[in-house]
Amino acid sequence: RGGGGGGRHHSNSQHHARASVSGRGIVDQGPSGSGSQQSQQPQQTKSTEIAPSSGVPYGYVPAYLPGSASLVEQLDQRLLIVLRDGRHLVGIFRSFDQFSNTVLEHTSERRVWTSPVEDITYYADVPLGLYVVRGDSMVLMGQITSKDEEEASSSMTQLTPEELEEKQKSSSNTPDDNEDGELEWDFDNDLVA
Repeated sequence: RGGGGGGRHHSNSQHHARASVSGRGIVDQGPSGSGSQQSQQPQQTKSTEIAPSSGVPYGYVPAYLPGSASLVEQLDQRLLIVLRDGRHLVGIFRSFDQFSNTVLEHTSERRVWTSPVEDITYYADVPLGLYVVRGDSMVLMGQITSKDEEEASSSMTQLTPEELEEKQKSSSNTPDDNEDGELEWDFDNDLVA
């Protein structure tokens, strides 16, 4: 390589650029390590310097993370997510993005039903596997205990999905109930005060 060309290509033995962090950013100290201030003394940072644009001290980390970044605290935890359509998903929270789209592992749909006759709440988990949930379809997300702790302390009784469906059918033997088990709304009369 010739002497001209601006010295853009150097081998590692010829050029060791170092950078130091000051209170106002990173200062490139170049091959001699002197930086732009031509002093050999290390730069000291002031922990009380305040950024003029925000009024927040440099290096300040808030107690909470804003927006979807706050989900990082829930990673690898067992969560219950309530969706806009009323479904409840239980799974291990593995990943998320800036739109709060989430990836759940070992996901199951939790179906909950309270018997009007026995006044007991039953639930069944329908396994789904690996599940991606769109962020804007989530209404609520919360951490729940592990399966073992849940069974020991739960006020609900766990059933298989088939058993839960059978209990729902057996309790709906009254002639006024809808045979399909779907909710019927008469919007004209239900919304009248």
